[in-house]
This record gives sequence, C-alpha cells and structure tokens, in this order.
Amino acid sequence: MTKQEIKDDLTVRYLAYETKLTDKIDQYTYFFFSFTVSVPFTLTLVLSVVFGMCAIILERYTRGNHFTAVLPYSKKAVLGVKVLLGIAVITVSYFVSLGLGFWYFSSQVPAEFIDFDAQKLVMDVIGTWFAYLLLFLLPIVVGYLIGSPLGGIMITAGLLLLLNMILSFVGHLSAFLNKGETGELAYWCDYFRIFEPLGFIRPAYGPLLLQGGLLLTFVLVAWFAAERESLETNGRLFVFQRMRAWGIGIFGVFTGMFVANMIQDFVKLTGIAGLVLFLIVFCLSGISFIMFAIRLVYGKRL
Repeated sequence: MTKQEIKDDLTVRYLAYETKLTDKIDQYTYFFFSFTVSVPFTLTLVLSVVFGMCAIILERYTRGNHFTAVLPYSKKAVLGVKVLLGIAVITVSYFVSLGLGFWYFSSQVPAEFIDFDAQKLVMDVIGTWFAYLLLFLLPIVVGYLIGSPLGGIMITAGLLLLLNMILSFVGHLSAFLNKGETGELAYWCDYFRIFEPLGFIRPAYGPLLLQGGLLLTFVLVAWFAAERESLETNGRLFVFQRMRAWGIGIFGVFTGMFVANMIQDFVKLTGIAGLVLFLIVFCLSGISFIMFAIRLVYGKRL
C-alpha cells in the first residue's frame, strides 16, 4: 500500500467514535481506539459523582457535618478547599492515566499508522477533562440546594440523565415533523453530551465552550449557596423556599418528557395523530406531577 492509502484507510485518527456528516447525512468512520464501554471506564464516571456527593450530600446528618460547621473558617473557604482538592485529584489522575495510555498505545502501534486529527484530539482531551469536573461539581451544587441526602442523590442521578432525555424528546418531535428523519438534530447532539467523557462526535468548539460556562456557573452557584446554607436546612427538600415553585414546574416538564419518551419508544406513534397523542401524554403527565407535587409540598396551604 502507498503512504496515502495507509493515511486514508489504516490510520488511527480519533480517540473515540467520529462521524462525518455530509449534506446527505452520510456517515463513515476512521479507525479509532476507545475504552468507553469497559467496566473500569464506567467506574471512573460513577466514582467522580460519588466523590462530589461525599463532599456535601453524604456529609449531612454526620459528625463531619457538625465538625465542619464549628471550624473557625468561613463556609466559602471550606467549599473552596473541597472544590480545589477535588479538581486537583481528578486532574492529576486523568492526565497521568491519559499520558500512560498514549505512551503504551504509541509503543505498540507504528508511527505511520497514527495520524490524529488535531482539533478533534484537543476537543476529546479537554472535553473529557471538563466532563469529569462537571460530574464532580454537579452533586456539590445539588448538595447545597437540596437539604435531603436521599433527595440530593435522586436529583443528581436525574440531572445526569436529563440531557439524554431532552435529546430523545426533541428527536421524537423532529421525527414527527420530518417524517421519520432527524434533520439537523445530528449536528447538535454534542451539546447534550457534555457530561459524557469522550462523548463528542464533531470537531466543533461550541460544546467545549458550553462545558466551560457550566463549570464556572456551578462554582458560582455553590459559592452563593454555601454562605446561605446552614444545619437548620438539613432534611428540607429545597434549602431555599423560593426554589419550590419553579423547581416543581421544571420537574413537571421533565416528568412529561420522560413519560412521553417511554410511550413513543414502546408504541411507535406515527403521523399527525401520533404527534397529537404524544403531546397530550406529555402535557397530562407533566400537569399530573405538578398537581401531586403541589399537594405534597404545600399541603393544605393552597
């Protein structure tokens, strides 16, 4: 084979799956190496979330929570130490592991069979790092906003699945409106994979900027909430009472999406009638959840 044929057909160009989308939405892929379906890789995702939960959510109702409260340091200082230590551990672990992986791979595969796409490589490396940091920071933010440990764990798990649920809901709507085709939705999928290490498909920097913005937002929200949170809020579903109304509304919308997605996945509705029924299921499910939650949270005061 010629060098050009090797470069075109036998080189490893990406860390993870890469899809090229043309005007006709044709898909093809180069060779790639990936470990995103392995058990150790899945454990890194779970442990990053658990690491963040241990900082706030799982500390409630423990001696550590009371000990932290009596320390002669501000709550923001305690939060800063936890966040910086967590980021340092994740960063060192990630880049050391990545470096060892690259070293081993390059020692086993001849250099003429390696031709990484530079932009996609940068996106995969930095995007994966940001994804691990987001998985760590999300439960910290939830821990400051949700006073119940069980509620915090459930809401964290729900938020991690949220983007995939929204993507599925939008995909169903797009299929109804475009007669089974997803249309331009494939170009926007990366924005819903910001919590997935090595989850980006296209070499575009937009999702990377979104990850950076979310990281900054998480830190600022936790910084704001830490100063106003106290031991008296332990056990409350919502630490701040103003969160109840819009929190119920948001969860109602998400519940409607979840039920509508399940119905569509199992029944496979089609046509205008299917679209109408899909939207009816979405609205009824959301409204039912909101009514139940209002009764549960506010009780007889409404």
